[in-house]
Amino acid sequence: MRRDGPAVRLFLAIELDPSIKDSLRGAIEELRAARAPVRWVRPENLHLTLKFLGETEEEKAAELCSLLAGVCRGIWPFEFDVLGAGVFPATSRPRVVWADIQEPSGTFGKLYGLIETVTEPLGWKPERRGFSPHITLGRVKGNINLDRLKATIGDLKDRHWGTQRSDRLALYRSHLGPGGARYEVLRHIPFPG
Repeated sequence: MRRDGPAVRLFLAIELDPSIKDSLRGAIEELRAARAPVRWVRPENLHLTLKFLGETEEEKAAELCSLLAGVCRGIWPFEFDVLGAGVFPATSRPRVVWADIQEPSGTFGKLYGLIETVTEPLGWKPERRGFSPHITLGRVKGNINLDRLKATIGDLKDRHWGTQRSDRLALYRSHLGPGGARYEVLRHIPFPG
């Protein structure tokens, strides 16, 4: 990892295949047509977050990656489906627009638990909310045209955006700038099984 300062903004995620990003690009365009005040995620930035780490010293990130490499040895590559669209926290007050993940083997839950186990002793607080794997498509920033947005989400709820095989975890760096965030993969941690 390069060192640009004392700490870098990091998160752990699953990268998405280009075909799924292209499908979700189409979904975002359909949702954008509702003209609701949503800050849409650029398709190249789409990913599935497992743990936001925040500002992290490079040395601590290296220690974390070493520990994750150990626990990921027990994870087999797995498949998941990306489908539909929905909102958090509730339809009556949407704040996040997302695509759902279905992964029947339970590997996401296992991987999430392992990440929480490894990160807590290093000083990261465990997530209080339960883990619900999803891909964030956009963040709602106001109340205009929300009925149109909800209707479009309803039209997309049964769409299948693709199936992906995942064989690694990615450590991302987030570069914040005036044009929005740009994400860079710093390291891959394989799931050798």
